[in-house]
Amino acid sequence: MSVNAFAIDDGHDITLIDTGSSNAWHPTMGFLPQALSEAQIAVDRIRSVAFTHTHLDHIHRLILPDGRDGFPQLSRLLVPRPELGMFRSEARLSRFHDRARPLDPGQRLSASIEAIATPGHEIGHTCFRVTSRGETLLVWGDLMHVPSLQFDRPEVAWEFDADQEQARATRLQILALAADNAYFVAGAHLDSPGVGRISRTETGFRFEPL
Repeated sequence: MSVNAFAIDDGHDITLIDTGSSNAWHPTMGFLPQALSEAQIAVDRIRSVAFTHTHLDHIHRLILPDGRDGFPQLSRLLVPRPELGMFRSEARLSRFHDRARPLDPGQRLSASIEAIATPGHEIGHTCFRVTSRGETLLVWGDLMHVPSLQFDRPEVAWEFDADQEQARATRLQILALAADNAYFVAGAHLDSPGVGRISRTETGFRFEPL
């Protein structure tokens, strides 16, 4: 399963949506530093980090495996408000507990980035709508986990959804929004490169990767 994070560059600063798992989960994960290098993104340019939710594969790269801060110039850390307590229960991230600020639906991270409530997978799960030059990208976090199945059958739930019924309803809503408006989408667990467009089929949806 792919685990993706997304860097949004407005020409001045970079906002990072999710951070990956660092060394907190499986050894085949935690390769964000290599991905940033490949994308020619200097880590010192990342000043804002926002989380879609607080599961371990999205938050732990705030700290490198050797214990150093993952983002030395970090000045803004945004956590969905309903999950602040969950974030602050992560002992490994204790030095970031007081730095975290609540993120609310409708909040703008910048002129081009807006938070959208998409609960279900987790209580505070959040998507980010990014607009630029007449186009829109939805960074949708864990709206979907098994793209080989859930595009065609979006009603299928995921074992680790906190509220499967709500997750199902949210997934259908966002898939329809993206398909009907020709939005680009970016998903944490979409196969690499994790970005593409959605179209409708007779019974579900189709993902068209970039």
